[in-house]
Amino acid sequence: MTTAETGNRTVGVTDAEPAVTPTDGPSARERMRAERAASAKRARLRKRGLLAGAIVALAAAGAVYFTDRAPEDEAEGKPLIVPANTAGEQRTSIVYGKPDAPHTLTVRTALNCRSCRKAERSLGPAMRQLADQGTYKIEYRLAASPDGAVGDKQDRHALNALGAAANTDVGKFAQYLGALLIGDDSAASDEGLLHLAGRVDGLRTPAFDRTVRELTYLPWVNKVIRTHDTKTPGFPSLALDGAPLPLDADNGQLIDEQRFHRLVRERLSVS
Repeated sequence: MTTAETGNRTVGVTDAEPAVTPTDGPSARERMRAERAASAKRARLRKRGLLAGAIVALAAAGAVYFTDRAPEDEAEGKPLIVPANTAGEQRTSIVYGKPDAPHTLTVRTALNCRSCRKAERSLGPAMRQLADQGTYKIEYRLAASPDGAVGDKQDRHALNALGAAANTDVGKFAQYLGALLIGDDSAASDEGLLHLAGRVDGLRTPAFDRTVRELTYLPWVNKVIRTHDTKTPGFPSLALDGAPLPLDADNGQLIDEQRFHRLVRERLSVS
């Protein structure tokens, strides 16, 4: 405690609070109030800045979310156009051979499938040979992937190109499917799909190229993927008139053409 004299009075003043004379008291208090107000204002501005930054960040994240669309969303706004030479309740299977053939060989095959590649290389020509002879027609059920996945964007583009091939000519479709299954990575882009189609005589036309580039059959592709449930095990698989036809020989290896022909003859009693 210190003392200060004012006239004849002695006023006690604490050490913690310096004496404030009547002349300078109000201005000091005003300065203190102004400093507190300025500090509060700076705090409010900092909060607003943080909030604005958070909103911008969330908006950016939202933009990424909406622009990074799922592969099937590419078909949004496109009309459903079904290729020619299709069959089934949803018209999601592609038929090769004579439509009035007395029997049906169902072939389930998928892109990005090593076993499907082997089956196509070993048995594809033999299967189509019997279809050409009228023994049966082939119903191809296509999948984007053999492991239950719906496939990425380029898998869907490849199925769109297969739809364009089926619409052009089912014989060319079969050749193109074989090229896709046993081919290299040239189908990793739309231009690669067109390049691969150039290996099939007569497939590439202005109309074919346009449907590949414009993804004309993409809504149909989404139906194909939904209809042919790839979670069902076993790719590839064969069924003759609905009854499974084994692809593996007793030694666990893929059957050869002769064994395939014999199995079909035994099943159908065709000599």
